[in-house]
Amino acid sequence: MKNENKSPKDTDLAKVRELITQAYGLMNSDPNKCITISKEALEISDKYQFGVGQGMAYLHIGLGYFHQSDYFHALKNYLKAEPFFKIENYWYGLRAVYNNIGLVYRHWDDLEKALHYFQKNLELRPVYDNPKSSTTILNNIGGVYQQLKDYNKALEYYQESLQLSTEINFPYMISVAQDNIGRVFMLLNEKTKAEKLIVQAIEIKESINDFAGLSNAYQNLAMLKADEDKNEEALTLLKKALDYSERVNEWKRIAYIYQQFAYVYARMGNTEQEKKYLDKCIAVSEPRNYRVILIEVYSSLASFFERKSRYKKALEYYKLIEKHKDLLSDEKKNRAIQEIKIRMEVERTEHEKKILQQKNNELEKMNAQILEQKTKLELVDKELKELNQNLEKKVMEETEKRRMQEQIVIQKSKLESLGQMAAGIAHEINQPIGLIKLATQNLFHKFSNKNITKEYLAEKSAFIDENITRINKIIEHIRLFSRDQKEETIQKLDVVEIMNNALSLVHKQFKNHNIRIVEEMEPDLPQTVGNKYRLEQVILNLLSNARDALDEKYDELDDTKEIILRAYSKKKKMYIEVEDNGCGIDSVNLERAFDPFYTTKEETKGTGLGLSICYGIIQEMNGAISMESDKGKFTIMRIELPAYSGKK
Repeated sequence: MKNENKSPKDTDLAKVRELITQAYGLMNSDPNKCITISKEALEISDKYQFGVGQGMAYLHIGLGYFHQSDYFHALKNYLKAEPFFKIENYWYGLRAVYNNIGLVYRHWDDLEKALHYFQKNLELRPVYDNPKSSTTILNNIGGVYQQLKDYNKALEYYQESLQLSTEINFPYMISVAQDNIGRVFMLLNEKTKAEKLIVQAIEIKESINDFAGLSNAYQNLAMLKADEDKNEEALTLLKKALDYSERVNEWKRIAYIYQQFAYVYARMGNTEQEKKYLDKCIAVSEPRNYRVILIEVYSSLASFFERKSRYKKALEYYKLIEKHKDLLSDEKKNRAIQEIKIRMEVERTEHEKKILQQKNNELEKMNAQILEQKTKLELVDKELKELNQNLEKKVMEETEKRRMQEQIVIQKSKLESLGQMAAGIAHEINQPIGLIKLATQNLFHKFSNKNITKEYLAEKSAFIDENITRINKIIEHIRLFSRDQKEETIQKLDVVEIMNNALSLVHKQFKNHNIRIVEEMEPDLPQTVGNKYRLEQVILNLLSNARDALDEKYDELDDTKEIILRAYSKKKKMYIEVEDNGCGIDSVNLERAFDPFYTTKEETKGTGLGLSICYGIIQEMNGAISMESDKGKFTIMRIELPAYSGKK
């Protein structure tokens, strides 16, 4: 009978709580369903501006992504949850958010930031001392110290977590703490203690369907058996670990399990199976860019082929190791950029929601005034509409302002480039104008001597029209290149055509600087996809930098100044290179070359923004840009772009 008296709002909010409870129970066993259910809870919470529900929905969406190793989306949703919990003073949710943000940074090996967020969690204990949250955070701090190889400190936190979770009868964290303590005992070579704890953890995890945890525990137990030369038992346990990881699509763990299979088979001397599982690990890791795992597997394969005296094959894997170490470094840079973007987006959303919340508070006050003063209803309603209109206008203006600021940076670089290339552009236009002038003089001369024929008139008219068309094309190219492209124009690109367009704008200027241009274009190059004018801008920036490097090294009349412009394809990729024999860059400055506002030029010769812009444009085209240089000798700028798979 009580349910009959509930309003639709009360019913919906009760449903939100039920959905969040379901999502929490599925975050380990079915992360995708956890995300779907949490989004349903978010939709209902948004409808009623239910702050706690919104925060909990974002938190559990993040948990779903986290358990699929999608840490960027996890972080994004955790950060979205934080302001809701702060506004509502919902300390349980805020502690959970700080804990999970710390876990993201721990997976990224940024232990300093991880400890920062774990500490923020602990700072909330005086206002909300939730024992379950405390067991989790103590366990996670132990994990950080384990990564730092401070095993005694790790044991201290793990054991405190186990004690507290046992006191409150929290099975999930009891099993997590037991498994982690067992792992530390393995590292300390106390195998009996380790096995006992891991087996206890498995029993609990099986009772609560913690599939991800079971995979981890069986892995630990398998490695323990392998170290005891009980290799057949180890293989059986690894098969169980693999089965549980496949249930929750935990691909990174699957890759680690394949690697451990190879390790056990290597101990057994079964090289065929060892190689089979190393290849399986690569098949999972390469498409997902698990570079740390790949480096380890390539190292194992290099040793594998060395043992078989196949040194050439071993060398190939050693080269792959170096390549992925470089790519790992690039990924860290990209991750930092992505993290900044996520924080900017969340801060913008938070700002907008704060404004909306303030307006909602005003609405409640206005509604109270309406009930008390019905005679002022029309006036209050009018004011409310004006406030909402102003709010929407301000939000739109702020969004447009930020978008325009991003565009201005790129547009400014274009216009600066055009200013520097003015002489070359003038030369391109003056040449056909001179030909038109000469043709008209010939026509006038023939006309004056009454010696003009229809054929001659037609020929000269066509010649004049051809050169006028040429001028129109030059002007149209400059107009399109220099315009403020507010919308991205994506199309198939002929790289050689774009490079030639860029050269046509600067060749006169470079000739005045006594610079020789050498073109090395591979025939029948594939196309790529992107914005042709932005790619042209990148090439112009690189050519401009090469010119400055040559001018810095040589005097004005030196004939040895040279720029080589290359284009070639390799393994479904295409490459553009701009090489100069100029002053070069030392190794210290080379590492910072793509940082915004960093430059080695004099203050009057640049802001250091050019290469940063280039880096961003090429990243948007799903490509990469790199630099190779030797101080005082040369610099090579290399652009890598995906080749277009369709027909040219």
